[in-house]
Amino acid sequence: MPLKVGDPAPDFTLMDPGRNRVSLVDFKGNKNVVLAFYLLAFTPG
Repeated sequence: MPLKVGDPAPDFTLMDPGRNRVSLVDFKGNKNVVLAFYLLAFTPG
């Protein structure tokens, strides 16, 4: 099911520059998070 504007983002985990795992849920209730997705950003394509 696709997300709609205003829906909570599903949890996901990524690696930070120090190779540590960081999950979106780590920030829940503590900080505001802005997600920005850029097509082909930081890729050779």
